[in-house]
Order: sequence, then structure tokens, then C-alpha cells
Amino acid sequence: MLSESFIASTLSSAKTPTATLRDVGICLQEFQPSPQLRSTFKKSSTSTNCLAVTPSHIFSAQADKAVVHVYSREKGNQEALVPFPERIRSIAVADAKYGDVLILGTEGGRLILWETCTGRQLATTASHLQPVTSIVVDPTSNFILSGSDDASIHVWSIPNILSFSKPAHGARDRQPPNAPIRTFSNHRAAITSLAVGHSAGRHNIALSTAKDNTAIAWDYQTGQVLRTYLLPFSATCVTLDPVDRAFYVGYEDGSAQSVDLYRTNSIQHPLHDPSLQATPAQVSAEDRWLPPTADSGAVKAVALSYDGTVLLSAHESGKVLSWNIARRKFTASVADYTHPVTNLVMLPPSGLSSPSQNLNRVTHTIVKPRIDNSFADPAHAPGAVPAEYKFHTHILASSISSKSPKSSFSFSQALTHAYFPDSMIEEGLAELAALRQPDASNVIRVTSATASASNSAPIPMEEDSRVADLEEQVAMLQKKLALNDTARHTNASEVVQLRSDVAQLQDYISELHEKQEAAHADKVKRQVRKEERETKRREAWLAAEKKGRNGDAVMKKMEIDEGSLTSDSDEQSDE
Repeated sequence: MLSESFIASTLSSAKTPTATLRDVGICLQEFQPSPQLRSTFKKSSTSTNCLAVTPSHIFSAQADKAVVHVYSREKGNQEALVPFPERIRSIAVADAKYGDVLILGTEGGRLILWETCTGRQLATTASHLQPVTSIVVDPTSNFILSGSDDASIHVWSIPNILSFSKPAHGARDRQPPNAPIRTFSNHRAAITSLAVGHSAGRHNIALSTAKDNTAIAWDYQTGQVLRTYLLPFSATCVTLDPVDRAFYVGYEDGSAQSVDLYRTNSIQHPLHDPSLQATPAQVSAEDRWLPPTADSGAVKAVALSYDGTVLLSAHESGKVLSWNIARRKFTASVADYTHPVTNLVMLPPSGLSSPSQNLNRVTHTIVKPRIDNSFADPAHAPGAVPAEYKFHTHILASSISSKSPKSSFSFSQALTHAYFPDSMIEEGLAELAALRQPDASNVIRVTSATASASNSAPIPMEEDSRVADLEEQVAMLQKKLALNDTARHTNASEVVQLRSDVAQLQDYISELHEKQEAAHADKVKRQVRKEERETKRREAWLAAEKKGRNGDAVMKKMEIDEGSLTSDSDEQSDE
């Protein structure tokens, strides 16, 4: 049966909790078909934008502390408590194609990236002047958007930060490594929330809200402002429609509001109409959706259902309310956790049929982070993977259709087998034995020719095809071996040539340094001689004036004498 659930996190408060929710910080709640509490996780207190969920784990940053709680969704318990060097103000998770990467925004204005499958930890520069309050990752897991209290939004490249090969920076390039690739500074107050569109192409939008009562839609890949909306109040949270046709915001008075991106008279796409980009759009305060009671408290988080027909809002009073988007009004109270609800994460619906895949990857064990100091090692080659870099994951084989090739089935069967199957071991030993023969192709050809020449025992057709297959495989292996030898010799010659070029460059640089030092020493000597001549001239002038003689005439004569001596010394130095 189709069901839809969400995960909500709470912040500890002074209110007396109920017996069922004592010491509970995270709740897994079923939303459809019937709202009911499925499971809970304890010992955490989470601030806004400090919850991240993966298919196997839940990450929660402890409020006002520098630790992150790691919960296992499969086991239903707390797996680890991970400390960090700075307080965490916001987190997000990115599926970086080979393993989940947890992004943490710190109070010092930097980002910390933690590869949960390897334990590798990297930190960016402190590009934000104030704490990072909001983080969002684009659908392709290539870009990170981080908002801060300093009213700026930075765009980061995940592949650039995680890459083992860092580009060399010259004297003109002042940008440090792991720095943002773009900065958006159109807001005039602290950033409160970020949302990114669902497109996986080159043209995608981002939506940001700030305490200056504005919401701006912009292109995070170019930094171009697409549309500015003037809100009636300061928005505390924002989310985008599943098809990016509208966005929804929550306010501090407990109300919510829907803003249609296409409600214009433009004949083209309203976000890409140049005539509308420079004109802010005023959002009416009368279109807000008011809560049923005034004690609901401020809206801390909003989330949409899978089909985009229901909006959920988390409130400071601990209630989670549902809103009918079509009717634009309150529907029902989904849950009441007594603590302020700070985050809402909608989970993909269960019960939908999905196309079968050959392999599924699940992270069952989280590797605790360690700081990556490999780049500080002078012996580390650029682009080389450190020796201690290990990837931990668990691969599951799913149901494979009858159309799948036999090789894929054998590989998937070997993954789920308790040990290597006998057939795979025998096949590997046979390949190794064939590689160790000096000239397997000639042996096979001679054997086949001898067998065909003798009429005593005719060879069946199956053996002929098998011999032909073996000959083809041996020829292909020999070709690959020759290519590998050629590539190895080519690489060795290139390395020797590069080393000789480097040695020549070092000699040339040393020679230039020697010439520069000699020129500098010569310049210093000339300056000393010049100062000595000036001192002698002043002393001669004073002595002549004391004796009643013309000091200027004495200085002129000395200049003439020194000029002839200087020319002679210059000629000797030139020689």
C-alpha cells in the first residue's frame, strides 16, 4: 500500500514532555494514509536547518554544541556521537555518486565536508563573516549553496573540494584552495532559508529569503537575479513546488503563504523576462494562510507532500499542521510533539513500483571523520589517492530480470554468496595458467593443427569453437600486453625527459639568482662609493670656507677629479 512519511526534529524546551515523548528529539511520523507515530530517536536537541536524512542514517547537529548525532534507520538506535572543532549551525547531505557526503556549516563561517563512507574530513576557507545558517545541495550533488547572517550566499563546487588534485595557484591568483566559486550579495540582511529547484540541467533556480522581507529567485550557476519578491513579513523558511511553479514561505506569526512564479502577464517565461527582472513584485499580506489558533507559534520549517497538494508546517508550539494548497487553507493538525519542531524532512513514498537495478548501495557503517592532512605532506604527489584512503559500503543485489546477461547474474550471485563460488575460482585459475604460458597462441595452434591432421579421432564442433574462442582470447591478451608495454616505455621516457627539463630549469634559475645577487652587490657598492664622495665634498667645502677660500670652486675641482677616476674605474670594471 502506498504510504508517505516525514521525519521531524525538536528543540528542547522548558515545557513538561508527555510520557510517550520523554527525551525524544527526532520522530518518524506517518503522514498518509493515517497520521501515526512510527518510531523515535532520543538524546538530541536540534536547531533549525540542522537535520539531514539519508536512506540509511539520520544526522542531527546538537544545538549550541560542536557534536553531531548519527542514528541508524535500519537498527533504530544511535550509532555514534561525532565531535567537531566548531559549533555546527546548519547541515545538509549530498549523494556524491560514490558515497554520502555530510556538509556542515560552522559558527566560524566555514564548511566542513565529511565523507561518511571513508571518514575523510575537509574544511573550506572561512569565507562567511558570520555563522552559516542555511545549507542546500542541488539535485546533481555538484553545488553547495550556503547562506549566512552576513547577508551573503556562497556557491561551492563539491568536485573541486573533494578532488585529490588541487590546481597550482600563481602569484596573480589570490584565491585560496577550497574557496567558493561564486557569491550572491543581493540581500541586505541575514539569510533565513534557502531552496533549490528540481532541475538536473544547466538552467536551475535557487530561492533565498532574508530578514529584509525579501525573497529572491536567481540562477546559482551564473549568479543572475531572476525575480525579487517583497514579502509582507520576514520569512523564516521556504520550499519550492515539485515542478518549480511556486514557492511557499512561513512567517513568525504562524501563517504560511504561497507565491506563484507564473502569475504575470508576460508572454514568455516570467523568470527569464528582462522587463520583469529589474522590477520587484509586491506580495499581498491578505493572501496569507492563517493558523487555526493564535498560540501555534512561529513557523520553523515547511515541507510539501510528494504530489505537491499538501503543505506541512512545523511550529514553535510543537504542532505540525497540514494545509490544502488547492483551497489555500488549514486542513488538520497532523502531530503535537510538545517541543518546538525545528525541521521537517519528507521521505520518498513507499509502495511505488520502481525499475529493477542490478546493484544497490547501502551505507551500513559510518566511518568517523579524520582530518585529511595528505596535501600537507611534501612527498604527496598531486592527484594521488592517499594509501590510508578506504571506502566502506555494502552492495546488495536486487532482482534481475530474465533479459539480463549471464555475466551480470554471475557477478550479482557472487556478491551475495558466502564465499567465492567454485566456478569463479576455477575460471580465474584457468586464466592465470593461460597467462603464464610462454606462447599460448602457438601451442593452441599447433595442438589444433595436429588434431586436425590425425584421422584417428575426429574433433567435435564444440571443441573447434572452444579452441577458436581460446585463440581469440589469447590474441586479445597479447595485444593488451603489447599496448601496456608500449605505454609503460612511453611513460618512462616522458618521465626521464621531464626530469632532465626540470634539472635544466633549476640550473637556469640558480644562474639567474647568482647574476641577480651579483648585480645587487655591485649596486650596493656603487651606492656606498657615491655616499663617500658626497661626504668628502661636504667636508672639503666646509674646510675651504673656514680658511676663507671659495668652497664651490674646491667642490667643482673635486667633481672633475672624481669624474675622471670614475670613468677609469668603469672602464676597468667593463673590461
